Amino acid sequence: MSLRARTYSRSRRFVTLTHCPLCGYEFDRDESRPDHLADHSPEDAGLNPLGEIDDDHDAPLFGEVTVRGE
Repeated sequence: MSLRARTYSRSRRFVTLTHCPLCGYEFDRDESRPDHLADHSPEDAGLNPLGEIDDDHDAPLFGEVTVRGE
């Protein structure tokens, strides 16, 4: 993924996505980034297809959780 950052007067910073992080497509200067990204599916980002949930979706992220004082 590539970003271009420009700083304008009054220190206003503007960051532009130059390439799609999912497919590497290089954007034209005035092309809509959200429209292109919306055309991708969740699988393009390594996620499950819409409506499909992993069996362990509610498992703790970091193993067993312990509470102090117990």
